[in-house]
Amino acid sequence: MLVQLTQSMKRLPALLFLFVCTQSLCQSASDTNYLCWSSSRRLTVNDFVIKTGNMQTTPCFGQFYIDYQVAGFDFMTKNFNKKVHNYFIRSASWIDTTYDINVSIRYQQTLFDLAEVYARRFRKDLKDNRKKILTGTDFTRELNTKAMTEFAKRRVEYDADTKFGTNTIAQQNWEAQIQSELLQLKDFSAE
Repeated sequence: MLVQLTQSMKRLPALLFLFVCTQSLCQSASDTNYLCWSSSRRLTVNDFVIKTGNMQTTPCFGQFYIDYQVAGFDFMTKNFNKKVHNYFIRSASWIDTTYDINVSIRYQQTLFDLAEVYARRFRKDLKDNRKKILTGTDFTRELNTKAMTEFAKRRVEYDADTKFGTNTIAQQNWEAQIQSELLQLKDFSAE
């Protein structure tokens, strides 16, 4: 009986640690400052916490963040879709309410969709290389850095080609291309 009690006491710190980690993950996911990408919910003017006017800055800016929760034993996971999230950070994003709001929101939504392409590629890379996760978290950090770097480069291309979403024809072409890529990577959606 004493041996069983001692073994149970040894497990208590691990259980407490697991509980705290679970609670912190739930809190971050429910934080209203982070808007998780969704195919059914599009950005609105209310998603931008910072409102500007009269072209004090650029017409709009969106801050995106691809977050992941991957640890050593996740190499056994066959699906990393719930472990990688693509967020729009509301408090770090602004919109000029005196400029054409529809153009600004369409532009930022396209960027959010583009970030989702790279979140899905990251999920795919994790699945394809899951055994390397055993080597440590440096590998996952490298994959995340790769995804964010590729997103940043592509964002520059999109901005230049569409003139920040104001070239209607180029904007439509980019939207179609991004939707096609999202469809190709549908198996790596977190929804």
